[in-house]
Amino acid sequence: MIKRSFLAAALVLSFAPSLAAHPNSQPDFLRAYVHSLILASEANRPFDTLPHYETGSREQIAAFAEASKSARATLTRAIDEIAPFTASVNQKIAGSATLVKGALETRIKLCDGWLAAYEEMSKPDGDQDAVTKRIAALRGDITKAGEDIGDSAIDAVWAIVKIDARGRPQQWAVTWGERRAAQKELRTAFGEDIGKGPKPGQNYVQTAAAAFCRFLGEPGFAFLPRVSSYKSQR
Repeated sequence: MIKRSFLAAALVLSFAPSLAAHPNSQPDFLRAYVHSLILASEANRPFDTLPHYETGSREQIAAFAEASKSARATLTRAIDEIAPFTASVNQKIAGSATLVKGALETRIKLCDGWLAAYEEMSKPDGDQDAVTKRIAALRGDITKAGEDIGDSAIDAVWAIVKIDARGRPQQWAVTWGERRAAQKELRTAFGEDIGKGPKPGQNYVQTAAAAFCRFLGEPGFAFLPRVSSYKSQR
């Protein structure tokens, strides 16, 4: 009986963070947003050791398929982390979460798209012109997904501040301790320099993490545009 009770308690505790997360809670959103960026970055790692050119060889297809499998699993975890917040009554939370979720879903589709392109490329009678066009389209999708992740960083800041009736940010809606904890997680995952803000050479996820990490340390809101980048308001 004691062992069974201990096991039940352990299961409850292991699921507690997910069950406790509330789509309208700004502290909960802050944690979920940071975790989604970290997971999105982790999803890139399986591809880091792959050649950055397309050959369509059997070896490249096998390596890319394995990397895609790992990346998809990590991206799915990130989507699960942020998805509940797309239903928030706080439009800023919902807007940022929607951008991130859509970008991560696109990245999963990109894994399938690149694999299909490589497989077509490997065929002796494959349509190479079609493959070239497909790869160009995939690169366009990469850019679009990256831009959405970048936009989400601005929306995420708007999501965790209190705004007056005229739409102006007044004060943080999360504590300094919560912001500091988020910065620590981002620095641990991306490196200490991430707190200095975006810089050349960073990929889209790193740029979003750098912008958000720096925003969290700002005492005021002069860095925010007058209007949120939440796309449904454009």
